[in-house]
Amino acid sequence: MAHPRVSAERIVLFVCGENTFRSVLSEALFKAEAPPGWTARSAGARAGAKVNPIVEWLLREIGIQDWKTRPEQVTPDAIQAAARIVTFGCLDQCPAGVSGKDEDWPIPGSTGKSDDELRAIRDELRRRIRDLIQRLPKESGESYQPPRDR
Repeated sequence: MAHPRVSAERIVLFVCGENTFRSVLSEALFKAEAPPGWTARSAGARAGAKVNPIVEWLLREIGIQDWKTRPEQVTPDAIQAAARIVTFGCLDQCPAGVSGKDEDWPIPGSTGKSDDELRAIRDELRRRIRDLIQRLPKESGESYQPPRDR
């Protein structure tokens, strides 16, 4: 009998409303700097039809060439598999199991934003991801460090 592939990597799951902008950016930014033993995935509380094309421009501008192209719905299995979960104001729409391994980042969406505002969103996500990476356990026995007050 075949067994499902078990990943040795721990997962940070980024969840936003539609998985079309913030969470997709975050997944790509995290993967570009992921520490050993960690990876990222992203999903939406209500998956949209397609990833916002602005994501490609914002990532290419900083040299990242790899990102997801199709939104995904967050599932109980994705929540269970994640070691850490970052939400963008949609915690109340996520499946059970998020509590205790989550943090919520108050980052705005892309609607109505200028190019400079979009870059600022990307750069703030990058800053927060770098902070998160510093707080992640390096070894399986270490504990997660919660975010510092901002």
